[in-house]
Amino acid sequence: MKRKLVLLTATCTFVASAATAQTSNVASGIEMVRVPGGCFQMGTAGYEKHERPIHEVCVDSFDIGKYEVTQAQWKVAMGMNSSKFSACGDNCPVDQISWNDAQEFIRKLNAEGKGVFRMPTEAEWEYACRSGGKDEIWPGGVSAAYVHDIAWFDKAAAGDRTHPVGGKSPNGLGIHDMAGNVWEWVQDKFVTPYPSGVAKNPRIESGGEEKRVMRGGSWAQKLNYVRCGVRSRYEPEFVDPHGRVGLRVVREIAR
Repeated sequence: MKRKLVLLTATCTFVASAATAQTSNVASGIEMVRVPGGCFQMGTAGYEKHERPIHEVCVDSFDIGKYEVTQAQWKVAMGMNSSKFSACGDNCPVDQISWNDAQEFIRKLNAEGKGVFRMPTEAEWEYACRSGGKDEIWPGGVSAAYVHDIAWFDKAAAGDRTHPVGGKSPNGLGIHDMAGNVWEWVQDKFVTPYPSGVAKNPRIESGGEEKRVMRGGSWAQKLNYVRCGVRSRYEPEFVDPHGRVGLRVVREIAR
């Protein structure tokens, strides 16, 4: 039986060459974008109840991947590539990975000693998607009519597959593919409703469901499911057989 994702409504490109594939220096090949810290109104009204209540969240500055983790980067770090869309090429996002797999990838990144990498928290992810916490429904503040300019989505329009990272326009911070292409695992456990009140650097590791959050939608989602506020979730061991789930990494800033 096929399992479907549960939807609750959601610059240096690393291009692998034969020579690159022989190295283990993955971390230095992941281009990061500095996201200045600040406060914003997290959540959305008028869509799914799981995106409420709108509440104030403040995050410190952090670096986030300019692109989703690619198949080339994954292969170098993990020694294999089980992506459904492996034929898409090295510069396409890795897919068909679990949250647990993503954690192992990050462990290997950190072993390289090039900084402290991790998954973004759910709050960091939405803050970055909204171009630094702006009042944006889709990344970059585009209207519904122009979402195809910034995202691979809508299944048939996306050709029923993933695409090379960075092929669409970035958001206001210069980050690509925050909407569509592949869902992105984040660190947090899924809780609903959101905790109320002002939160500082929230990281949800207790309470709620024994599932982890995914953000951003994928090539298979419709327009309303590639918004910055959209949330989905699955068990940490879940591997989507349809090639719709990948990841993006954060690097902590030394303070």
